[in-house]
Amino acid sequence: MKILTSMLAEETLVIDNDISSSILDLKEPHLKGSSSIRIHLTAYKDEQTVYVYGTLKTSILIQCGRCCNWFEYPIEVPHFKFQLNPPLPVEIDLTERIREDILLALPMIGFCGPNVANGCFGKDLFNEQNKEKSIHGEGIWKVLEKIKKR
Repeated sequence: MKILTSMLAEETLVIDNDISSSILDLKEPHLKGSSSIRIHLTAYKDEQTVYVYGTLKTSILIQCGRCCNWFEYPIEVPHFKFQLNPPLPVEIDLTERIREDILLALPMIGFCGPNVANGCFGKDLFNEQNKEKSIHGEGIWKVLEKIKKR
């Protein structure tokens, strides 16, 4: 997502666009980009400084840390803000800032709770037919068994 600085010298720029979720570069096994990132930004320049503000919306597929099922997690960044002081480049790339704000809005461990369709809450946790393999590995239970034996 790039903005030409020369365009801002003349007028306020409103950006209402969708960009690919591939910019998130999700490498964690429990996360998958599911929809494009909807951006609505306003950019302007005063004498020397560039200001950009607006909203970001997307959704990510997350594997539940409890039941291992995948669910869609909506993300909204309602107050995206960016300021750039001189010297100003010819082109301003907002890609990394957009990526950073969305990743900061993700939970450390997803949980498909009551607000998610078919939330787990222990329901069908022991149903071997529907059980998916945990991305956390099977070794996690060995640690819990050691604690339990103490």
